[in-house]
Amino acid sequence: MVGSWTAAFLLGLAASSAAAKTPEKSHRSLKRRAPGVDRVTHNVIPLKPVNSVRHHHTGLRRRQSPGNGTAGLAAINNPGQANYVAEVGWGNETFSMILDTGSSDTWILQEGFQCLDSTGAPTAKSNCQTGPQFKGNFTGGQIENVNFNITYGSGILAGKFGWEDITIANVTVKDAQVAVVDQAWFTFGVSGLFGLAFASLTSEFPGSDPTKNDPTHYMTYEPVFYKMVDQHLSLPTFSFAPDRDGPNGYFSVGGIPPVSTTGKTAAASILTSKDTRSKPSINRPDYYYINIDGAIVGGINGTNSSSFPPFVGFVDTATTLTMLPSAIATSIARSFNPPATIASSTQLYEVPCNATAPKLAITVGGVNFPVSADDLIVRPLLDPATNQCIVGFQDGGGDYILGATFLNNVLSTFDLGTLEMEEDELEHPQVDS
Repeated sequence: MVGSWTAAFLLGLAASSAAAKTPEKSHRSLKRRAPGVDRVTHNVIPLKPVNSVRHHHTGLRRRQSPGNGTAGLAAINNPGQANYVAEVGWGNETFSMILDTGSSDTWILQEGFQCLDSTGAPTAKSNCQTGPQFKGNFTGGQIENVNFNITYGSGILAGKFGWEDITIANVTVKDAQVAVVDQAWFTFGVSGLFGLAFASLTSEFPGSDPTKNDPTHYMTYEPVFYKMVDQHLSLPTFSFAPDRDGPNGYFSVGGIPPVSTTGKTAAASILTSKDTRSKPSINRPDYYYINIDGAIVGGINGTNSSSFPPFVGFVDTATTLTMLPSAIATSIARSFNPPATIASSTQLYEVPCNATAPKLAITVGGVNFPVSADDLIVRPLLDPATNQCIVGFQDGGGDYILGATFLNNVLSTFDLGTLEMEEDELEHPQVDS
């Protein structure tokens, strides 16, 4: 029981079985409609609160100066510093959904869905604590002879595809391909998920029976944000400006939200392949990989700092913790007062919740971005077995991720027109620069 609560903050909504996947069909990549721009947009939505039920993390598998303008803005919330959640319109209804840059499908739980356990076996509905569920049918009809099937680090889902009008950040995408889930292991207190990754990560399979799926053969389709751009409703950019553990963050499409930044900014090319450092390909599962120039870990008083070399990691809004190379994670852990230790209950670094955090900066594009102490000691994530708090930066074991504990400190803009990410330091009073 104790070891079963950690996955919400390690959501890592990366689907399993990406290796050797062969797409049955493909969709063109986003056209370069415009160069990368910093346009202030009013098409935003807030991130809203949601209660998260925490599970055991089963590991990362498939995942494999402002100008003027208008676009989409949505408020987002970062409940318990665990997930970025926004209100998404589904037909004529509105539901709370996790916003995920590590997967591409947009889906919602159907009323009466079969609750599954972590092995995929049916279990009592009381074990699936979710938000309100969808009661209707696809407005534009179901897509026959295909099925939706995905396994996340902490979720198993199956269902059907259809056409629906989807609204996010005040922008409505007509007849988007989305999924309604009728079997699920998923207990995050929300109704569904809005995927923002490349189309190469979609999870459509031929046939109507998910038990007969061949994980090496899947079909790509046009995700909601891709279709938004193709319908000329937005430039190919979206941005996150989180509010740590609060309701005042924003998600925007087509530009950046009207938030205050310090002027510290950097850009990094989206590589997607950490091995070849190549550009994205529709024919393989790709993520938002970037070069991370390293990290600077300081002592308790900002002295005796240590610098670490570059590495490649991907940016994932649905993974709470930031996963780093072992040398950096170990240095961070040792620099707490008292030092962090790995708990047997979670297999994660933990510290007393009143510990003193070290100074930490993550370097992107040659710029050092300081991390708040509130993201180094994630106080909403309390291990009941030890009564200690989870450290926000952990050993990635080879899979390196810039998760919410880093992203809480920056305005992150994903520019799919120029295949670049831009980071701007948010003007958070609790961040020491």
